[in-house]
Amino acid sequence: MTKQEYIDNVKKYPENAERIRVISDIYGTEIKGQIAQIISFADNADFIGEERMAFSFNEILSAAKEYDIDFKALGIIPIIDAYDNELIVYDIADNKWAKYSMSDDVLFKKRDSLEEIL
Repeated sequence: MTKQEYIDNVKKYPENAERIRVISDIYGTEIKGQIAQIISFADNADFIGEERMAFSFNEILSAAKEYDIDFKALGIIPIIDAYDNELIVYDIADNKWAKYSMSDDVLFKKRDSLEEIL
């Protein structure tokens, strides 16, 4: 699907209170807004254009183990594989979207909305 199709689908998807609660408990923060919508929508891994893959809910849950990275300690929630050892993440402390370089262990390109990062 295209980037816009993904965003449109996320916006109209009903919130899944159980998924939101699970992620809130793991990260010790209230999950709301666009990140809550995305977590709710994450039934399957979705390819977005040719360069992105949105994680399924189970992949979000297992990302720390899969990548051997303590996302909770970093204060970021991994949401999309942007390839080239980069992830699109939600930065909890700043309430922003960002890219995270796994090879350099750095957050960059912080933006207010997922649309700006995609």
